[in-house]
Amino acid sequence: MKYCRKCGMLLEDNMEICIGCGNDVKDKSNYTKYPEELQKKIDNEKKEAGKRNLAILAIILVFVVILLMIGIFVSQVYINISSGEGGEGSDKNIFAQRLFDMRNSGQGKVNGRKREVKDDAGYYFKRITVPDDAGNEIFSTVYPEDLSKIDHSIDYNRGSQMYPAVFSFVATNEDNTTQLTFTSPQHYQFISMQGNGMTPANVEANLKGGVSFYNFTSVEKYLNEIIKQAYPTSKKIEQMGSTEVANEVNEAFEKVAEAYENDKDRDLNALFGLPSGTEFKKNNTYTSNKIFDYRILTKEDHAVSCRFYVPVLCTVYDYSDTDADIRGQALDCYILTLASFEAGSDELYDWYENAFDMFVDNIRLSEDFFKLEDEYAKNTREALAKGSAPEILTREKAAEMYKSAGQPGAFSRSIGGFIASLSCDGIRFESEGDMVSVPEGIKVVFLDAGRDLIYISPDEEDYPGDEFLELEEVQNEGD
Repeated sequence: MKYCRKCGMLLEDNMEICIGCGNDVKDKSNYTKYPEELQKKIDNEKKEAGKRNLAILAIILVFVVILLMIGIFVSQVYINISSGEGGEGSDKNIFAQRLFDMRNSGQGKVNGRKREVKDDAGYYFKRITVPDDAGNEIFSTVYPEDLSKIDHSIDYNRGSQMYPAVFSFVATNEDNTTQLTFTSPQHYQFISMQGNGMTPANVEANLKGGVSFYNFTSVEKYLNEIIKQAYPTSKKIEQMGSTEVANEVNEAFEKVAEAYENDKDRDLNALFGLPSGTEFKKNNTYTSNKIFDYRILTKEDHAVSCRFYVPVLCTVYDYSDTDADIRGQALDCYILTLASFEAGSDELYDWYENAFDMFVDNIRLSEDFFKLEDEYAKNTREALAKGSAPEILTREKAAEMYKSAGQPGAFSRSIGGFIASLSCDGIRFESEGDMVSVPEGIKVVFLDAGRDLIYISPDEEDYPGDEFLELEEVQNEGD
């Protein structure tokens, strides 16, 4: 929101003409972010602060002059001692070196000088590690410190034979005008049927609720459905473009597709609830691994800018069973993750654009997450094979399953490796086992491990203070 400087009218951020007096409010000098009286108070405080700063600057200048005079005196003393006849110069040099060491002691030294705290150009991020309901750490990422409203949950009721539980994480600011969202891998199945042998209701009965039905035709259509649900008053949804991910990320994505093809345990008949005599033939494989930008216009003419990353692997099969009189197509779809960024104004979108890259590039799902999901998926398939309904996953059941869970399968490991590979889209900084991936253009990265606070800046002179440890840029082998 903004206020017209001429008449004080409250306006939407995207308004260019004041609806109260007709003043041109595209120019920043013609509007304020606060009501007139409050703005005057802020302006006056800035003027007073300016006067105080001038006074402080004058004091500092006097202090600097005094230090220079002391420095000249100490240097002269050192010269006199070194050139005197009363002793060996090497012994006297120790005294001068100690003076130099005392002046430059402390952390944050660069090229022999003390670094001054300077963080005006930088940004602070929080590092977070999230446990599941059984207390096992399953997720980690980083997000802007000022997105202080955090929510995360696990949906145990998602019906699927693979990744039955869906983890979600949301970070927003106090005004809910900016949001970062993540959801863990999800598995969808869809069946089209012809013939008189079975109906979708028969399939659902066979699977005892252990399946979800969604006809995934494209990422764009899927995103349009998501946006319509999130913004029911939207009157226009416009895709603004897409961005390719790094080659290393695409290579990891291809390994997921390869692991899917090599999965010997994938029983398509059991997966889709069809008779054991049903034959399957692969028709097509749909993949997408791009970042999409959208702009949403609500019926109130308020514009929302969004960015989505939804890597998808879908395989379409033709199936038939003459004896059972059924035929059609079956879709096996994996949405490997869903990450999104929403901002309620162009100013916020520009300000937090790097935050989305930081958020996505530092996402990790732990091995424990995949261990539990694979164990529960195995129990689900065993229950369906016996003709019984799968047991609902609860906090207590999750804690119990961790004890019997083995290592994640090859397909789950490939998805975990793919998510970890997202850091290849940025520049990696490391120190003592801590790793942070940042967008291009960032020159320095600092970490306060005690507070899980990260500081990044495009200015290599920036320095947030001695409590932070500076991370070192990791050079790629090809550099």
